[in-house]
Amino acid sequence: MNRPVVKILLATLLLAPLWLTPQAHAASADRKLPLSIEADRKHTDYKGGEATYEGRVIITQGQLTLTADKATIHLRDGQFDRAILEGRPVIYQDRDDAGQPIRGEARRMDYQALDEIITLSGQARIERAGDTLASERIVYHLKNEVVDAGAGGSDRVRMTLQPRSAGEGKKP
Repeated sequence: MNRPVVKILLATLLLAPLWLTPQAHAASADRKLPLSIEADRKHTDYKGGEATYEGRVIITQGQLTLTADKATIHLRDGQFDRAILEGRPVIYQDRDDAGQPIRGEARRMDYQALDEIITLSGQARIERAGDTLASERIVYHLKNEVVDAGAGGSDRVRMTLQPRSAGEGKKP
């Protein structure tokens, strides 16, 4: 890995605690609520545990809302495990346990629900508490609050942090 990419990744990791609070993961209680899916078309492979939805796809679970042109849903042991979404853009909206809105968008999103990992790729962007992070690829580990951004090569990570007063940085 070249030096500028390493510096960018280190800077992102060092700034992440300012951007993410200890409660930045999706509202955990929502993951026990029913999953609702709307679309224009659906194709299901029951034996394979996979369903593909197309046309104005809207997925909701508690505060979580995903919108896309196409979504492939994977089940593990009869439970929602993963969604691969495609669109122009795919939009992720949720609230953390502190009630702060989180919004992400990209051309492709891999949402691993059970592992609590979101991978945004293709003009990826995450907004939270007025702060923004943009890159070609962003991997957001909700459970342990780790964010990795940058796809290498000519990809640049762009982050904007809003000014906060002394005690405000802990509760954006």
